Amino acid sequence: MNGLLKTLIKPDWDDNPKRSEILHAANLLQIGEFQLLQLAYKVWYKEDLPEEKINKIFSEYMVSGIIPIWVTYYARDIIKMEGANALNSYDEKYHLYDHEFGKHIENEKQRKRRGVLYASIIAFVFIATHYMAANYVSIEEPADLFPPYLEKSIAYPEMYKKD
Repeated sequence: MNGLLKTLIKPDWDDNPKRSEILHAANLLQIGEFQLLQLAYKVWYKEDLPEEKINKIFSEYMVSGIIPIWVTYYARDIIKMEGANALNSYDEKYHLYDHEFGKHIENEKQRKRRGVLYASIIAFVFIATHYMAANYVSIEEPADLFPPYLEKSIAYPEMYKKD
C-alpha cells in the first residue's frame, strides 16, 4: 500500500532506481514505458522491435525487473537532454508509436459538434441519475445519518409490524 501511495504522489517513482530513470524519461516524453522500450530498440538496433520479441522483452522488464542496457542508455540520454534544455517532448520522433499524437480538431463545426455531443451525454447522465434517485429511492427517513443509510423500516422492523 505504501508503494501505491508513493506512485500516486510521484508517478516516476519505483523501488528500483534504474527503473525510476526509465519512468522519469517516459514521463518527460509524455509516453508510456512500452513506447519508450520501442523507441530505445529502434534507436539502438536501427529497426522496429520485432513482434516475436515484444512479449519476452516487456515481460522481462515488467515482471522480472530485467532492464535491457539499450533502454537504460536511451532513458539517460533523454534525461540528459532535459537537463540541457534540449529536449522537445512534442517532437514527432518520440511519438512514432503514439497513434493519436498530433490529432486535433480541424474546424469549428467539428469542435461544436463534439461539444454538443459531450454536453448532451453529461445532461443525459445528470437527468437519468436524478430521475432514478427521485423514483427509486424510498421516501422513508433514514435510521441514522451515517452509512449504510438504512431505512427505519429495515433497521427497526418491530416498529412497523402489522398486527
